[in-house]
Amino acid sequence: MNSSSKADRPGAYLEDQHHAIDAGVQGFLAGTATRDALAAALALLRAHIHVEEAVLFPPLARAGLAMPVFVMKREHGQMWRLIERLAAACEAADTGDDLREPCEQLVMLLNMHNPKEETILYPAADRHADADPAFMGALAAASLPAGWRCELA
Repeated sequence: MNSSSKADRPGAYLEDQHHAIDAGVQGFLAGTATRDALAAALALLRAHIHVEEAVLFPPLARAGLAMPVFVMKREHGQMWRLIERLAAACEAADTGDDLREPCEQLVMLLNMHNPKEETILYPAADRHADADPAFMGALAAASLPAGWRCELA
């Protein structure tokens, strides 16, 4: 896949999702985003984890990146518990004080996790897209099935 714009590349597509997720979670902590914005960021994070585990990781693991993929899955599992806790708190209309600690924990995990994906896995995804023109479409078309949980949750 020779892209005419960076947004057409898997790495850029997934990194853009990282930025949107960060904006919702960090914005909530900073008081510049609502609980609804936090809930939307959490929904995007769930969908993002799904597309990585269902579409991105299998070909990268087959291409020799099994260990980095395993580490990312393990970190997804650590985040998943916080995502579920925060999503439930948002649905219950808990106060910002009830959400602060798990949001801070999630930000800490994301700050450790995302740079590894962006420097190791996303460049590999871009290379894979060069060999498989349908790959970017599969990433963009993936949708989170109801009740789906990440593999190591």
